[in-house]
Amino acid sequence: MTVEPIRSTLATVSTDDTSLVLPSDKMQRTGQQRVLEQVKSIKRNKSKMVKKDSIPSPTSPASMTEYSEPKFQFSPTNMNGTLFKSSGSSMTASHKRMTVRSLSVPNAGRSTTVRINRATGQSMKLLENNQLARSQTIIKPSPIQSQTVRKVSLTKSKSEALGASSAEGSLPNITLQEAVEFLSNSDISYQLCGASFIQHQTFTEESSKQEVWRLGGIPALIQLLKSDNSLLHQTAAAALRNLAFKDHSNKLEVDHCEGIEAILTLLRNSNDTETHKQLTGLLWNLSSADKLKPELIRNALPLLTETIVVPYSVWTDSNTNKLIDPEVFYNTTGCVRNLSCASEDERITMRSCPQLIDSLVTYIQTQMDRGEPDDKSVENCVCILHNLSYQLETEAPEQFKQISVLDTRPKENNNKSLFSPKSSKTQKDFKFPAMEKEKPEGVNWLYNQKTLQLYRSLLGSSQKEATLEACCGALQNLTASKSSLSTLMSQSFIEKLNGLPVISPLLISGNSSLQKTAMSLVGNMSRVSSLRGAMAKDVFPMVSSVLSNVTSNMIKSDSTIATACRVMQTLMLAEPETSKKMISPKLVESLTALSSNMSFETGRKAAGFLLWSMWGQKDIQSVLKKQGMIKDTFINDVTATAYEAATRMKAH
Repeated sequence: MTVEPIRSTLATVSTDDTSLVLPSDKMQRTGQQRVLEQVKSIKRNKSKMVKKDSIPSPTSPASMTEYSEPKFQFSPTNMNGTLFKSSGSSMTASHKRMTVRSLSVPNAGRSTTVRINRATGQSMKLLENNQLARSQTIIKPSPIQSQTVRKVSLTKSKSEALGASSAEGSLPNITLQEAVEFLSNSDISYQLCGASFIQHQTFTEESSKQEVWRLGGIPALIQLLKSDNSLLHQTAAAALRNLAFKDHSNKLEVDHCEGIEAILTLLRNSNDTETHKQLTGLLWNLSSADKLKPELIRNALPLLTETIVVPYSVWTDSNTNKLIDPEVFYNTTGCVRNLSCASEDERITMRSCPQLIDSLVTYIQTQMDRGEPDDKSVENCVCILHNLSYQLETEAPEQFKQISVLDTRPKENNNKSLFSPKSSKTQKDFKFPAMEKEKPEGVNWLYNQKTLQLYRSLLGSSQKEATLEACCGALQNLTASKSSLSTLMSQSFIEKLNGLPVISPLLISGNSSLQKTAMSLVGNMSRVSSLRGAMAKDVFPMVSSVLSNVTSNMIKSDSTIATACRVMQTLMLAEPETSKKMISPKLVESLTALSSNMSFETGRKAAGFLLWSMWGQKDIQSVLKKQGMIKDTFINDVTATAYEAATRMKAH
């Protein structure tokens, strides 16, 4: 398909019709701060000194209230009889909300975010290469493994390293090369020592990740996942998890060494909770690599859904979510959240995964019923629904064949301006039985009335900006086109669910990404002429506030500002009486400055056209004159250029 030229945001359709999001959270702490916080909240298990080849899972639960640097409780004088103490406890996965950056692209003036689909004009929020770690977790060796740390000497021989410290609580004085060699030793004590040392080093020193790769440590660690020892499983998985964190080549190396197969085999066969924590965290890290997503969706997603997502979300007589740790579910939904931002074919595959969507919705509803809308896994689940709603009408057309026109109602907009929003003489009403289905299943959940109500409830109760943005993004996707479905979704959310009161405040959010998504959603819904009266009352004041306070340091919000200008113009033409009360000298002054600020590529053009349109409306013009404003403020070379550009756009 031929790529069309970039279209101006002055087009009379939404500039940001659809969106897709990956895990990211700008409000999260650093990796080490996250670990510090999580160690304090997760119960740890003590492990006993045991003889080689007889290493049970840690026992005797103990609550950890303090954090300390890792060490190895290793007895160098009795290698064959003792083993350093180690816990298989894992740190949990953390993620960050995506920042959103948009460009205007063709096809009805739609705009994309970060990764541009010029053929469809829709958007995906994708992490750049240097942002891959934002959706991932790094594991630090358990504090039970350690209390103090000594620097590793790179000059000691193996014998010197093993005999360097007889005091329990010291880090073995070995090199990374020796640690990797330990992984292939027949003595499990050496294997555990090597894996734990690598786990520690890859947490504290970024450069050690590539060194382990160079030394062949990754295939050796994967081989340990095939052992019969659960403590070795946990430690090897934790080391791999650190190695894959923020290191794209190591992610690919895990796959190249058939690591994904080994991970899934162990996850399927192991009943150990700590092992599950480590493995699902490792899968979460791997899932941010685009090259691995097809394999993970094909092989990991069915297993994760069947063994974790469904049992944890849905209570039945035959299963109980008490058997699955909350952190395992959180890690799993983080992984699925990454996977849901894949290609069209892969999204289609995910939508058809049995019980996946049903379980996600059920979990969200359960947490809402418990009064926990800010549960961290709720955020993941809503983001997955958001992503799976991307291009839904195009990718699942069979779902929408039963939409029919019920009747028509008179259109209330009598404005005759050249640039009045185009619409038919009557407003259509539609019938879509699937949307009202009492017991939705699978893909039907993505557009069912119950899910819209769930988004509305979350928007009214959640304090997490990522959750709010995901709800807005899902609604943005469902209202993206000029089709009957988008009209029906907009009407349902505003008229049946009274959704404007929970959307409008987000238009002035201090979070630019959330504000952008909310503004794009409002832009989509403003295309439905029958909704403009209600929207003018709730939305116009917020949009006016945004445009009255534009400053030169808001360049990153250029597309949001352009969308705000378009929304204001649409509502101003549809509801001039409401508009007259909101237009002030401060607003006009801000728009005037914006229209001549060359730093705002799309916002200045939209502002110039809005100013021209204001003076072109007689009702608005009279109000402007009463406030002492003159024609030259609105009709000048700058606004004329914007007007001419918009006129050409109309002609096309």
